[in-house]
Amino acid sequence: MDSTMLTATDLIADGKLLADRIDAAPAEGLSTALSNASGAHLAALALIAGERGAQDTITALLSLLDRDGIAGKTIAWALGRLASTSNGIEAKAVAALADGDLDVRENAYGILTGLSARGVASTGLADAMAARVQAEIDRAKAGGSGLGEQACRVLAVLSDSRTPSLIQQVIHQDRFCDRFELQRLRKSVQDDGRDQETIKAMKGPWRTVFADALFVPKAPAPAPAPEAVKVADKTAAKSPAPAPKAAAPAAAALTPAPIAGEEPPVDDGLDEVPPGEDDALPGNPQPIDWKAFTTSPENEALPAPLRQLAGQLGPLLEQLSVRAIRAPLADLAAQEFAGLLLQVLPQALPPQHVQMALSPHAMQCYKAIAKFLIRTGVATKGNDLLDSIGLVRKELTNQIRQAGILNGPDYSDPEDKPVAAPQA
Repeated sequence: MDSTMLTATDLIADGKLLADRIDAAPAEGLSTALSNASGAHLAALALIAGERGAQDTITALLSLLDRDGIAGKTIAWALGRLASTSNGIEAKAVAALADGDLDVRENAYGILTGLSARGVASTGLADAMAARVQAEIDRAKAGGSGLGEQACRVLAVLSDSRTPSLIQQVIHQDRFCDRFELQRLRKSVQDDGRDQETIKAMKGPWRTVFADALFVPKAPAPAPAPEAVKVADKTAAKSPAPAPKAAAPAAAALTPAPIAGEEPPVDDGLDEVPPGEDDALPGNPQPIDWKAFTTSPENEALPAPLRQLAGQLGPLLEQLSVRAIRAPLADLAAQEFAGLLLQVLPQALPPQHVQMALSPHAMQCYKAIAKFLIRTGVATKGNDLLDSIGLVRKELTNQIRQAGILNGPDYSDPEDKPVAAPQA
């Protein structure tokens, strides 16, 4: 078959997966294609590898565990499908958990969940995951991002008897853990002996697992019947235009404010946070040099209309971090920074301005701020701030899906989207 069927143009459209093309694509040439792909294109190639059982892609896929978003999820899914009792994928995934960053660890847990659901886990995996629960708790206590719930999910799939007590340990010792997921796991183990929901999902068709990432052509609006048009025209001529309906609360909270001509609104509300009574911290840490940020390469890399917004968001976050978390902004761990954006900020700003502060445009600004703090050595926990923005993007995307909002804002990272090749 023609290897050109593996190009981005063949497999994705508008950053979404073309299911029929992926199902028809060949397995030949996948390893080479994987090394040059990113974003949704990489996701499509990983799906092909997993579906075709392409064992020759294992090394390439394992080298890409640091990818986030849909690419990382599909790579983990594919390796979970490709894993056997003898090809070493399980051992490589467990090893990656020891010192991997947030994305690497999330993807490694995804692999182990998938191979456990398929029944190819080794007898020692449960003990390794029990040890990982404590390691993730220790990471959280040290100010890092703990993923104890994901280690517990593997144990729940394996039906390990220690799962309920380990879930309780994570809940008690990691204040930023995913309590909803842990409670779901505990109930699954109590009711069915194991996490049947995850097992079913891992064994299901890839189109079901990644339904949210599929390209769905927009159906053309049906043309109104001639008589209906005439009646509507007559009614409109006689009646004043109705007042627009109020947006649903979920949509209002998450939809970015209109940005006419890509200019942020003048009244963005970011200066309306009242001063706190006690915004000082012990030791009087040095404030961040926001003037230097305005001329930094990180701010200059933003689209011109967003630079002013980033200049306002930075000092706002610094003030809220001191007041609500009692810690300097640059000292926050990933989960703490995510909590600042998702919990503290919405309560501090007037409701009508929360949508701007949690918009996809704002996410670009927060990423520029994080990169500035890391480059200048101010951030004490390295890439944790960048990791947290990935967490926030995922959480906001999940909220939109749960609210059933159609055509909502796109919280994917623009840097993950493949750049179109220049026309010859």
